[in-house]
This record gives sequence, C-alpha cells and structure tokens, in this order.
Amino acid sequence: MGETMGKAARLRSARANETDTDSADRYIEGFTVGRADRLRSHCVDAIRGLGYRAWDRESHIVITGGPFRPPGATLGFATIAREASRVGEEAWPGLVADIVGHLIESALAAPPHLGREELRKGIFPRFSAPGRIPEARLVDDYSYARWLGDMPLLLAVRHSHASAFLADIHLSKAGGAERAWKVAEANLFEAGLGELTVYTSPSGANVLVCESEHPRQAAWLAYPERLMDVLGLEIGPRGVLFCAPAHRILGIHVLGPGASVEDARSVINLAGILGEDEIAPLTQELFWWRPGHPVLPVSPEGVIEGISAFDTIDG
Repeated sequence: MGETMGKAARLRSARANETDTDSADRYIEGFTVGRADRLRSHCVDAIRGLGYRAWDRESHIVITGGPFRPPGATLGFATIAREASRVGEEAWPGLVADIVGHLIESALAAPPHLGREELRKGIFPRFSAPGRIPEARLVDDYSYARWLGDMPLLLAVRHSHASAFLADIHLSKAGGAERAWKVAEANLFEAGLGELTVYTSPSGANVLVCESEHPRQAAWLAYPERLMDVLGLEIGPRGVLFCAPAHRILGIHVLGPGASVEDARSVINLAGILGEDEIAPLTQELFWWRPGHPVLPVSPEGVIEGISAFDTIDG
C-alpha cells in the first residue's frame, strides 16, 4: 500500500509540474488545478482518517475497506466543492472532514454491506414522495434519478423488511447506473403485480387497484406500456388515469367514451381513502397516460379538457 501511495503522490507531483496550477481544473468546475488538487488531498486525508482506503482518480475518489468491498464506493466532489467555494482554504480540512464523514455515514446506513449477488436480487425501482429528499441532495447524491412530475424514481434495496435508496456512491457495486436500472426493472417485472381489486365509485367509474406489501407496487406507474400488457388492457385515445396514494398501491381507471370529470374526481377521492392510514404514503396527485405519450400529472378538469382535444384531433 505504501508503494501505491507513493506512486500516486509522484503522479500528482508530475501533474503539478506539467500543468499550470492556475489553469481551470478539468474535473472540479470553478476550481484551478492547484486548488482542486488541494481539495482532493483533504478528501483523501478525511477518508483515511476514518480508517478506509482512498484512491484519487481526479474526477472522483474510490473508497475501499470495511464494508466497501471491491470495486468500492465512489465519492464525487459536487457537494464538497460547492461548500468549499464558500469559505477560505484554511477552513477546508474541518469542512471536508465533516462532509466526508456525513456522506460515508449515509452510505453505511444504506446497502453497501450487501454483496453483488444480494444487491442484484434485491434492487428495484421506487418513488420518493414529493419533497421527501431535499432538491440539493437529490442533485448531489442521486444524479441518476428519473422524474415523473415532482416525484423522483430511484433505485432501492429491500433488506430485513425495510428498504433503502441507492445513492450515486453505491452504483459501482451495482454495475453502474445503466446496468442497475436494467436489473431493477427486470426484478420489478418478474415480481409482477400484487392483489387486484375493482372498486366502483358512485359515478359508476371502475378503478382497478393493485395492492401488495412491497413498496415497489407504485413504481409500475413509470412503465405504463408494460403494465397494460400484464393486465391485458387495450387503451383507446382517451387513455388511462392513475393514482398512487402509497408505495404499495396503484389505482387504474381506463377512460371510456362516456368519461366525465366526476369519474376523474372519483379516482382522487379513492386515492384519499386508500392512502389515509398508510405508513408509507406517496402522493394524492392524479396521473394520465395514453400510448405514445409520457405519464403526466393532471387535474380532473385537465383530463376532460384533454379528452375534448383528443376528440377533435382523432376525429
């Protein structure tokens, strides 16, 4: 390890000699090469001070040791650089130590202790309730997120009857973001839907409710084509309304020729009833989809206005 560390130091020294330290750094925006190198050095010191091994890759740092099995966890610089730019360099050691400690603590509270095979079997897509994770943290720690309205769709792992979201720092163990999404989606599709129940509203609208004990159920909202295939439903030009009052519940109402604003309001009312006593509520929003279009959050009135437009367009 000493020889490897010595080699890394020599490489940094050679880079400093070959590069103008006052020029812009390639990897940390807004920092010169010299300042970026010093910031990375503080990060490495902070990680090693916690008893882990740190490997400076310039664009990121790889952390190994303890529960961080090879290929290790990845530490980016977005949060650290943003905070460091607000203070003088004399404050960097303490600031960096605090941030690195928090990031590693958060990582240890999630699933890096799982092996590759356990992670592969347990990973699944899961929404985060609107506003549950601060926007700045989503940008910094969950840059792989996909969005549906104001809900981020993230990757999670179910372990010991609880689930934890995967942050960017965990994705290397999952094979990278693209591979992780493919595995998570395959797990969702293989698990299928939960128990199916049909509710009929006073207006006569039938709402098919998919319900299970697993928090992956609502994630089907992000895959409407696959969902309709599984249910064997053919969707006309007026589309489908969805509600997702809880992570484990998804409601579906197919809009027919006689659809009315009362039908749409019935779906919202049902969502309120279904989500009332849930320990993991998600959203009271109404969503609309038809083939060839993305899933969109809508109001009941917006649904009916849209239907009128469809009638005109589709003849």
